[in-house]
Amino acid sequence: MSVKKAIAIDAQLLVLLVVGLTDVRYIDRHKRTARVYNSKSFVLFRDLVVRAPRIIVTAHILTEASNHLRQAADPMRSEIMLTFRALIDRAEETAVSGRIAAASPNFIRLGLTDAAISSLDPAETELLTVDHDLHIACARSGFDVVNLTSYLYE
Repeated sequence: MSVKKAIAIDAQLLVLLVVGLTDVRYIDRHKRTARVYNSKSFVLFRDLVVRAPRIIVTAHILTEASNHLRQAADPMRSEIMLTFRALIDRAEETAVSGRIAAASPNFIRLGLTDAAISSLDPAETELLTVDHDLHIACARSGFDVVNLTSYLYE
C-alpha cells in the first residue's frame, strides 16, 4: 500500500495516531482505542502515514479528534494533548467552512466532519479511513480511498 498524494485521515484514525505516538501502551488504556486497536495496528498505520508527503486536516477533523482524545484521565490526557499539539503544528490545515460542508450532498448522511472531508479536492488528497459510509461517499466523488478496516482490525 503506497501513498502518493497528501493524505486526509478521518478523526477516528487521527485519535489512534496521536494516542500511539504519545505512548503505544496508551492504546490499550484510552477509551477510544482500547478494545478496537492494538500496538500492531498502530505500527501498521503509523508506517503508512510516515510515507505520505503531507497530512491534510480540517478544523472539523481536529475538533472531533480533540473531543475524543480528551476522554482520558491525567497525566495521560495532558501527554496526549501535547502530542496532538505537535501533530497540528506539522499537519496542513485546509479550510472547509461549515456552510460548504453542510451544503455537501453527504452532509445529511455523514454529518459535518465527514462532509467536510468529502469536500476536499480529490485530485490532491487520498483518504485513509475506517468509516465505510465515508469511504463509499468519497470513492463516488473521485477520491483515492483506502479503507483500513480489515488492515487494522484483527
